[in-house]
Amino acid sequence: MTLKQNIKAFFTSTPVLRFVFGVLRKVQPVAIIGKNVYVTKYKDVADVLIREDEFTVYEIDGHKMKAMGSEFILGLDASPETTRDREMLAQVIKREDLNKIKDFMKEQAIELIKAKSDIKKIDTVNEYARYASVKLVDYYFGVPADVKTMMNWQRACFNEAFVNLDNDKVIHDKGIKAAKEVSVHLLKIIKERKDSGKNLEDNVLNRLILKQKDNEWLTDDAVRRNILCILGVVENTSKVVTHIIDELLKRPTEFSKAKKAAETDDFQTLKNYCFEALRFNPHNPAVLRYCKKGSVIGIGTKYEKKIPQGKIVYAATLGAIFDPEAVKNPDEFDPDRNVEYMHFGYGPHVCTGKYISEVTVPVLIGELLKLNNLRRANGREGRILYDEIVFPDRLILEFD
Repeated sequence: MTLKQNIKAFFTSTPVLRFVFGVLRKVQPVAIIGKNVYVTKYKDVADVLIREDEFTVYEIDGHKMKAMGSEFILGLDASPETTRDREMLAQVIKREDLNKIKDFMKEQAIELIKAKSDIKKIDTVNEYARYASVKLVDYYFGVPADVKTMMNWQRACFNEAFVNLDNDKVIHDKGIKAAKEVSVHLLKIIKERKDSGKNLEDNVLNRLILKQKDNEWLTDDAVRRNILCILGVVENTSKVVTHIIDELLKRPTEFSKAKKAAETDDFQTLKNYCFEALRFNPHNPAVLRYCKKGSVIGIGTKYEKKIPQGKIVYAATLGAIFDPEAVKNPDEFDPDRNVEYMHFGYGPHVCTGKYISEVTVPVLIGELLKLNNLRRANGREGRILYDEIVFPDRLILEFD
């Protein structure tokens, strides 16, 4: 990373942002600073994310998706078409599939760890979480590709659509190129499967194809648009897994209890430890929205603010999940919390794969925890190394 990138990484790191959001939450819960608005109380963050007609997404990342030819529901505001797409995805991404997904990810995790059993060392990112997630995109979502190619596509597209806030030209060009390649790849697969005359295997893409006969609007391009939900699978899963294992390794007591849950197949307890650990270093500290027509945040409070049209609103989920008004003893590690963490967003734009992640992430963490004497590699290798923006590129762990 360059010096500029290192400076930016420091000021946008979780410890710094948590401190800043904490100060704002106490002194100015709705803070208008330049063109931006920072919202840090739990109830206000939730309120902003629920009001999708007033705080929109298209001006944040939807327009980038459109330029990439990759518009899908995460970048689309409320409309009959958006509702239609959401309902279609709910029909083809089924809660009943979770056990199948769980079993598949466990098999992948075991195989990937076994492949490293001779050297007793594994990269949590590229040799484990990212790799397993690409295999899930093939198996469950029905989109096969060379593993490294799919990794590159996912990172380039996600960086440009959701992370490139400075409009860096290099990142933009990579994203545009990857999006075009993904589109060609998807349309080719769709055509081949429709032309094959064979009974299609059961996966999300094929379910969409089969839905075409009863839904005139579901053209091949609409199928392509909806299966682009895969773009949130690989990088988010990888980052979440990497952050969770990193946080657990910092806490020997919690690590030991999570390890016991994994070894005894206490999945719910393991899941609780995972997402409480993620609270201390979430993969996304804020969700951005655009104030489309002017609005009010903090209605009825002493800090109520009128937000002018055109402001960018940072709904600080990192601030929200440390708000003592909503989260009891927020500085303590408590796996028994009964609170919506907002790790996967909140409201109408909550991540389509939230329930899948709540299965895949604990499975991947659990198989790591089962390893004997799991520990960080020495020196720099044992710390998370990030790419040019926000995604982990490496975290080397060792075991006996």
